[in-house]
Amino acid sequence: MRGRNSIWLLLALATAVTVLLVYWHFQGRTTAPSRAVEAKGGANHPNQTAERFQSGKSQSNNRIFLARPNQVLATVNGTSITLGDLMPLPSTNSEVEQKIDSVTYDYFLQRAINRELTLQAAKAQGITLNQAQDEQLAKLQALREQPEPGLVSKLTVNAAEIEFELRDAQAFMLQTSLMEQAGATPNVTPDQVEQYYQNHISELGELPADPQARQAAWQEIDIQIRKQLAAQTRDQYNQQLQTFMDNLRTAAQITVTPLP
Repeated sequence: MRGRNSIWLLLALATAVTVLLVYWHFQGRTTAPSRAVEAKGGANHPNQTAERFQSGKSQSNNRIFLARPNQVLATVNGTSITLGDLMPLPSTNSEVEQKIDSVTYDYFLQRAINRELTLQAAKAQGITLNQAQDEQLAKLQALREQPEPGLVSKLTVNAAEIEFELRDAQAFMLQTSLMEQAGATPNVTPDQVEQYYQNHISELGELPADPQARQAAWQEIDIQIRKQLAAQTRDQYNQQLQTFMDNLRTAAQITVTPLP
């Protein structure tokens, strides 16, 4: 379990870093006019990729606008979503309007809505982080706050970014716990391995009678089966996750504020 949580945390961290890179990339772009933001559809996961929201949107349809940090951009069951929920705001000018293009805005807005839906669903079901997950978050925070060799301060990371990443990682862990409670997991289970083996004994071979040889043979077979089922299990999980998040969206009251 601890190893699996470590893997999920690394995935969450990698996604958070990718999100920040996407954000800063789009901040430096100059593009022109865009489509309106839609409240329906969109993200099925707090850590989804930006490509989904960029599909079908030509660069000529992408406009730049200014968003105020305290402006309510959307509400999710009465909870406000502001610019600080979309991206970490620079600590030096957190009250200044931020320039953002519509493609980037769509992506981060839907992502923030999904995060809020996940947090609300976990609270409603009484799901909290376990001790191992709390420890993983603490390690992540310590890692992000650790100075560079030679005690040189990190110039590209501030407290707002660290807080944003921790919130994302927390939502990702809670989402995984919600899915586990619903009986869905992205990992191949021992029962799946056993069932696959029973259905393919003629291909994989009988296990030796000797206990030591039997254990060694099973370890190899277990690894082989898990590799075989990994992609299929992940696809099935993604479909279950899509349905889960779609159901949360359908049951929620989501209002998006149109921007000029």
